[in-house]
Amino acid sequence: MESWKNWFQPHILERGRTYFDEGRVSDLERTEDGCTATVEGTEEYKVEILLEGDAIEDMLCDCPYAEDGNACKHMAAVLFAVSAAEPSKKKAPVKKERLTPAGLVEKVPDSQLRPLLTELVSADEKLYRALLLRYGETSLDECMKTLKKELASIGNQYADFHGYINYRDADEFEGDMADFIGRQTQTLLGRGEPLLALRAGIDALREFASYEVEEGCSYIDDAMDTMLTDILCVCKKDEVFDFLLKYAGSAGEHWMVQDFAEQAIFSRFSGETFDRKKLELIDRQIANLEASGKQGYSREYEMEQLLTRRFDLMKKLSLPKGELDAFLERYTNYSDIRKLRVRQALEDGKLDEAIRLLEEGKSADRDKRGLVAEYSEWLMDLYEQQGQRDKLIAELEYHVFDLSSGGIEMLNRLKNVCTPAQWVEYRERYLSGRTYHKLELMESEGLWERLMEAVVKSENLSTLDRYEAALKKRYPSELLEAYACILTKEAAAASNRKRYQELVHYLKKLRSYPDGAERAAQLAEDWRTRYIRRRAMMEELRNAGF
Repeated sequence: MESWKNWFQPHILERGRTYFDEGRVSDLERTEDGCTATVEGTEEYKVEILLEGDAIEDMLCDCPYAEDGNACKHMAAVLFAVSAAEPSKKKAPVKKERLTPAGLVEKVPDSQLRPLLTELVSADEKLYRALLLRYGETSLDECMKTLKKELASIGNQYADFHGYINYRDADEFEGDMADFIGRQTQTLLGRGEPLLALRAGIDALREFASYEVEEGCSYIDDAMDTMLTDILCVCKKDEVFDFLLKYAGSAGEHWMVQDFAEQAIFSRFSGETFDRKKLELIDRQIANLEASGKQGYSREYEMEQLLTRRFDLMKKLSLPKGELDAFLERYTNYSDIRKLRVRQALEDGKLDEAIRLLEEGKSADRDKRGLVAEYSEWLMDLYEQQGQRDKLIAELEYHVFDLSSGGIEMLNRLKNVCTPAQWVEYRERYLSGRTYHKLELMESEGLWERLMEAVVKSENLSTLDRYEAALKKRYPSELLEAYACILTKEAAAASNRKRYQELVHYLKKLRSYPDGAERAAQLAEDWRTRYIRRRAMMEELRNAGF
């Protein structure tokens, strides 16, 4: 076990150590040939380490990274846990609940507070600087210069020559930046400078944004949110709003600063005065975007976000209906606005106008298949409400065959509105094409022989499983042989214990078929002959009674 770390790439090994340190390894158990454990990652993963004496023979994990044949961080976390495990297996002592900082300070006698603080300040340069800036006799200018130097030193500590910070240092870097923002805010609030604290916080966010961080977390977002909360407690809201407005509307500002200011403006301030200023901000943003020459999906997405936000504000401010309608008509070429206009027409009882807008949308947005499908479904509902059967059938035909959308639900809807003769024609047309729901349609129509043929042709275990209940009584022999053929191919490609267990599960399933026990035994015997060197497979076969 001494050389187990050589199995892993350095960054994978480090992530495994982090997972172990965070207590993500559970259910660690020793087995006859190694150990098993559960590791909490994106979801819970099962890990098995197979040993030959003290040497690792194999490692298994059901995460996607390991299934591609790689040594993953979950395996590393388990091996760190194995290395740290005590032979005595004594239960760890129960940890006492940790006191909060405020609770701990409460326990210090008043007479000892100043000597203790002096001792701590002497040993902690950060604490010394924080107290000096807040309670010392430094001028405000000197205070700001000191804070700026400290801010610059944080990035210099972690970044390379190009301003890049790798994933190993990302958390600590962002944590230090967030800690700095918190200390800086309290320092400047203590000196009665809330707007200066806000400006300094934005400067810190801009500094953070100037680095390329490989992996980030939410420390900075939380620190900025806390900073704003503290500032709003002591400063007039209109002053803070106007201050943030400059950054939200600045086209040359970094997007992270713009986003912070904009999110704060729209989430922290309400009332008619603020809403009218928000409206002016959005109009400037729309004008800037239109003048930017920016093209493509990102421009369209940004514009739709701005337009939708403006329309919501207009309604909130109870602007005249004529003004709302004029706004929607002006920007109907944007799909989100078109949908708003359709809803407005339906609210006004103007079904013909809604249908016209949707038909125009199908043409205008023809390169966006999902959006066209949404328009099409909307049209179907309106045609059905109006009792326009022919138009409904035509729209269903377009939806199913031109858009290849809607699945079995849309096919059933088509079946319910057309004549039996029409339906047979549509059904055969669907089954003759390259469509996604053929098997479901065969099942719902009772086309069992065609379904059996298609299922066998798929050569896919999950497909057999999906239609087994419908086909087993009708075609047991054919289904049994289909399973056997696919399992033979799957066994040749299998390479880990989890897959062997799945294959053995299918062997057990075959026993429920007529002559299935004999066929399963034949497969097991064939595998014992062909794959005798696969120890884990042999064990799984024996454990299952084969």
